[in-house]
Amino acid sequence: MDEKPLTYELAGVSIDAQDETIAAFREAVTRTHGAEVLAGVGAFGAAYAPQLAGLSEPVLVSSTDSVGTKTLLHKRFGTYAWAGQDIVGCVINDVIACGARPLFFLDYLGLHKMEPTVVAQIVGGVAKGCGQIGCALIGGELAEMRDVYNAGDFDLAGFAVGLVDRERMAGAHRVNAGDVLIGLKSSGVHCNGFSLARHALAQVTDEEWLAVDGQLGGTLRDVLLAPTRCYANEMQELTQRFDIAAAAHISGGGLVDNLPRALPDGLGAMVDRNRIEVPHVFDIIQRRGRITDEEMWHVFNMGVGFVLVVKPSEAAGVKDYCDQHEFGALLIGEVAAAADGRFQWCE
Repeated sequence: MDEKPLTYELAGVSIDAQDETIAAFREAVTRTHGAEVLAGVGAFGAAYAPQLAGLSEPVLVSSTDSVGTKTLLHKRFGTYAWAGQDIVGCVINDVIACGARPLFFLDYLGLHKMEPTVVAQIVGGVAKGCGQIGCALIGGELAEMRDVYNAGDFDLAGFAVGLVDRERMAGAHRVNAGDVLIGLKSSGVHCNGFSLARHALAQVTDEEWLAVDGQLGGTLRDVLLAPTRCYANEMQELTQRFDIAAAAHISGGGLVDNLPRALPDGLGAMVDRNRIEVPHVFDIIQRRGRITDEEMWHVFNMGVGFVLVVKPSEAAGVKDYCDQHEFGALLIGEVAAAADGRFQWCE
């Protein structure tokens, strides 16, 4: 029997397709590079020379995350560029919570088959997100694994490093009872809770996904899959002008789990949910899935993607500045002694 010699491509990996794919997004990536990037795409290790002038004690801050099961809906609707922007917001929002300035970003993209146009859209979205906040997309990894991923499937993760002067770090160590909680609006569901959201919306028809809804301000597809809002530019502006004691990225676990992470032992967050403008997309998820209020607020951001903890003397100035620059700020509560737990709803 005449059999072809086994090759890497016959085993499921095309080196030629990978080279074509890298060529398709190389320009978008290199546009995010400044003089600090000494080695980027193509190097074995990316090299970055940070500018440390003016910092008395430089501290590097890092974080990593993934887009999670939201990739399944990005795959279904072909919103690949939005997936790329999603991962930037997911990761960078963690880095900036202590006041750090994002320096560089790396991504990991694993997929069933190397499709240059699809990968270029995804990585192009990552580059766009990085470019919007002045962060270099310095490297990454492409992995074609047909034995791991089903046709069309992909997994997207990211890693970022930021820089902050230790004496200017925001964090729980600077929080006191009486401090004010200012929430910044989310762009929607972001990337958290999609295992629940997908189950809740499993019976939604294609027509319903694509129908314009006046209350939503668009289609369910577009509103649900809108890229995660990245708060890096807002945080940089605010930390340059005000004394931000701490901040919290409201990701998986919602306000209930994430706000206490920004507070010291003995203190808790008291939040008035009546001050939060819950986007209609969450109402749809809750109604279609018959989900309790408690579960919704413990899983999703419910309209608040980032929270600032500020001194009472700074609160009015921060709120006014946010309003002037349309940051979408809401006064949602305060810090108090944690007699009844680290988080409490108040009316």
